[in-house]
Amino acid sequence: MQQSRLDKFFTIKKSATTSKLVNNSNDDDGGFNDSTASNRQTNKRLSTNEYENNKKLKQTKSDSHAINNEDSSQNNENIETNFSLNQFYLDKFLLILSSLLEHYKCLFDENELVLFNKFQALPASSQIIFVRLLMRRCKWLRRSTINYEISDVTNDNDSLTPLVQIGLLQDISSLDDLDAGLRLLTSDEMRDFSKRFHCQSKTNQSKKTSIENLKNLTNQYKSMFGSTTTKNRDHILLKELKRMINNCYKISEDVRGLFFRMMLTYHPVALLAMDDLDQNAFALLYKTFQITRGQLRLPWNADQINHEYLPFKTREQLKCYQEAIDLQTEYYQLEESKNTDGLIKFYETYNEQFRAMINSSTENEQLPGYFRCFSPDYVRARILSSLTEILQRARRYYESIELIQYLLNRANYNRHRRGKLWNRLALIQENYVKTNGHQQCLNTIYDALKDPYVKLGDRLSLCERARKLYSRPKSKGVLVADWINDEEEKLMWNIPMPNEIEVTGRLIANDARMGKVTYTIQDPVDGSIQFCNVEQLAIQHYRTQEDYPYGIHSEGAIIRTLVGLLFIDLIYTLPTPDLLIDIFQTEPLDFQTDAFYKSRQSQIDERISQLNSEENIQDIAEKNWDMYNLTMSSVVNWELFPTKSTLLSALKCLTSEQIQLISTYTFVHNRAVWKGFPDLFVWNPVSKKCKFVEVKSHSDRLSHHQIVWLDKLVEFKIDCEVCKVSANGAKKLLQRTPSIIELD
Repeated sequence: MQQSRLDKFFTIKKSATTSKLVNNSNDDDGGFNDSTASNRQTNKRLSTNEYENNKKLKQTKSDSHAINNEDSSQNNENIETNFSLNQFYLDKFLLILSSLLEHYKCLFDENELVLFNKFQALPASSQIIFVRLLMRRCKWLRRSTINYEISDVTNDNDSLTPLVQIGLLQDISSLDDLDAGLRLLTSDEMRDFSKRFHCQSKTNQSKKTSIENLKNLTNQYKSMFGSTTTKNRDHILLKELKRMINNCYKISEDVRGLFFRMMLTYHPVALLAMDDLDQNAFALLYKTFQITRGQLRLPWNADQINHEYLPFKTREQLKCYQEAIDLQTEYYQLEESKNTDGLIKFYETYNEQFRAMINSSTENEQLPGYFRCFSPDYVRARILSSLTEILQRARRYYESIELIQYLLNRANYNRHRRGKLWNRLALIQENYVKTNGHQQCLNTIYDALKDPYVKLGDRLSLCERARKLYSRPKSKGVLVADWINDEEEKLMWNIPMPNEIEVTGRLIANDARMGKVTYTIQDPVDGSIQFCNVEQLAIQHYRTQEDYPYGIHSEGAIIRTLVGLLFIDLIYTLPTPDLLIDIFQTEPLDFQTDAFYKSRQSQIDERISQLNSEENIQDIAEKNWDMYNLTMSSVVNWELFPTKSTLLSALKCLTSEQIQLISTYTFVHNRAVWKGFPDLFVWNPVSKKCKFVEVKSHSDRLSHHQIVWLDKLVEFKIDCEVCKVSANGAKKLLQRTPSIIELD
């Protein structure tokens, strides 16, 4: 049934596309833009043509009547377009549901399966409205805002009623939150509502202020009900509010959680990469629509996915993972709002609970490393890792030390964060532990340097801390660190600082707290003055003063793109089938782990040996561009280079030996090299020269990750430097109010 609906939709879509091409055969663009905006423009042109024809045939009609016919035709076509889109969302949703019931039925209990069956038995119009509501934020919605122009429905309330009856929707009878109800009112309605309860200010106030005034109403309200208590007053407010709203609907948290687990089962990797999981989960349906229309490309085929390798084996595992994700979302919201008290309360509430769950779990030891991120204990350990910084900021240093040591003893979790945890532990011991803190810091650094997961910039940071601490005059004869003398040659203590240049520009605004610094540059073509940021100012310098006509500000994306394009066909070749469990994956599951290079070492090394000439490099890059261009990929950023020729010209500026060295380095160290790459890449394809540039102000310092990368680029004989940017008259400008921009 679902497949037949989908086939019918594509038949309708194909017919509409053919009609569009016929009517637009004389257009310059050929009519091949299949976006929604283009469809609307096409519909408008078709509607106008129909109107003109009708006007010629029926001259007796009045102008107003003809305009009404045109509007009616336009509305009918828009309804058909919306209905087709609604039908697509529904068909895809039903296909996901049927696939889950076929392959993952064990992940849902009997009551949930009954609810799925009830949903499948609903009329199509009710199903469409429910799916569209799932794609919106989970909150109360007024009936007037629920309008999806379903052409075969005469009364949309008839489509919402069945959803309420089977428990998929809540109606106004379930509204018991006064704050949520007040947010449904318009500004005019809020003023009228405030007047009714004598809570309106004499001055015009915002809707938010009116809500706060109503919520904080403390004076007794005299009415036919007599003097009211706070509870009764809220009841009266809510009763009057419902009378004004008339009707509203909301998907309950439990129901949304059930269907979120459904999407989490079907698209676990895509949801893991999203910032707001609950909000964006059902937006994946729209991404499917974009893929169908050719707006997005995937590097995978659907038949490559094997349903045997889903990381969730039981319903309890899936539900625990969802609960852990919900707590992580709660933590991120507290962190974003900088609610330190709330974060400390969060720590006190869940610290012992998380540890008990992690200590009692043994399943992660049996999972491959790239599957552990789908376990609830991995999420809990990630939250605890972030809480170590919160404890430090709250000056609860000994609790932070104890928590860090606990996490470091669990090597199965967050291995890429271990370097950061070791550095935080050493910092706290050095600066905040009064009794024997410096010796503890040196012992911690010694243990950290033996940890195989501490690499590159994190390792350099630890060595630098040990060197400064041990070389202090007060430390001689007091601190014991024989390992420093024994392994001094192996430690990263002799990294030279990179070359530096200075660039000046006209500063017109500076708000360092917001990361907004604005300069002016002169356009070399027409001489006009343009605003730019500090990186664009540096690019302008290299373009006009050092003969680098092309420049990109992309940080690590540029090297991942240049190297990734040469290996993208190998990266998307799967040595084992369990590395692909989601059609929306932008990389294999093991791409960010040390196992990636180990499992493909022979193929990668062979490809590196093939990159021994400019001709081979160009051929491989061109072939992979043609095969994978514009695919959804975390390996290559296709937006950096507008054309294939631009990218190939950039590759020509690096020698084959340099490309081989940097490719080997990035694959061996993998995720550890993603931090600290220089900000800019500038190049000249004519003279075949390029340069990587780290842009800094005079008050900024290079991070340890940046120092390591610059040192490696020098080792690979790739031109690189630090560009220090200063402003003309900066001292005076820094004293001005950041929000005021003055021009000479």
